[in-house]
Amino acid sequence: MSPIDKIYHEIFGKYPTKAGTSYEMLSCIAEHLMNQGDVKHDDKIRGAFSSSLYQIDVLSDDGKDKSMGEAKDYTIQNKKVGRGDLQKLGGALPDLPSVTKGKFFSATGYTSPAKKYAAASENFPLGKPIEIFEFRPSTKTDEEGTIQTIVIHMHFIIPKAQQGIWKPHFTESGVKACKALMAEGETTFQYSLKLESFYDAQGIETLTLHELTSQNYGEVNSETKSAHGSFILKGHHIPIENVLAELRGLEYEIPHSEIHETMEITDNSKCRFVVKDTEGKIVRFITDEQIKEYSFNESGQLLAP
Repeated sequence: MSPIDKIYHEIFGKYPTKAGTSYEMLSCIAEHLMNQGDVKHDDKIRGAFSSSLYQIDVLSDDGKDKSMGEAKDYTIQNKKVGRGDLQKLGGALPDLPSVTKGKFFSATGYTSPAKKYAAASENFPLGKPIEIFEFRPSTKTDEEGTIQTIVIHMHFIIPKAQQGIWKPHFTESGVKACKALMAEGETTFQYSLKLESFYDAQGIETLTLHELTSQNYGEVNSETKSAHGSFILKGHHIPIENVLAELRGLEYEIPHSEIHETMEITDNSKCRFVVKDTEGKIVRFITDEQIKEYSFNESGQLLAP
């Protein structure tokens, strides 16, 4: 029994009755994961010229190309797919006008002559391209360098605007306007103001506090847990009782709280299979969870999740 059959049993809880079927069906799933479209297992197409009936392990139609795929699991024989396997596929393609390319899935890789044949296949008379894939159980070596865990460190700064201290700085005319409100002999003047807007000399609103502070709260000091800064407000006034006092600027200190959080996103899924292209580059990994989402109907149609 092939190791591929054992993996198939671990995932689906059953063994196919025919040798090689496990790998063929898993290849159908790999094909759909790579290209989507309509995929069928163990389909048959009659040749247009020879009238021969061709059995196709992986028949795929993604709307752009229709491919005839062969799937060979030579793990028990401990051999690679050879040139003869590729020639058999290449010889069938011209007899199938509706098929635009061939594909080959191997669990054990390819011999050098097989790779050369696939690379030259569309240059033959009536030839069509053949794409070859090494589709097999993944190893630790395959997975080296892949990202398993993403760690995100988050630092939240939450301003406490209601506890802010606002200190107006007046021009000389602004100070004079405030002093005019003081009774004779007084040295201090207290006035409560709900500061929401700023005005020009005629009392027309020119800026709201919300618009001003929406820019930012200045430089944040983590030691004092506050943001301190100032806004230059030349030509702006604030109402104090019945006068408009002209400002130079507005100094502020806004306390804030800080929250530090760490979040880890870890992929615990087991990479059961790897797909490599003709150059040996990894196309994708396939997990048990992804494979389990698929099934086949009685006619071999792949039922995608």
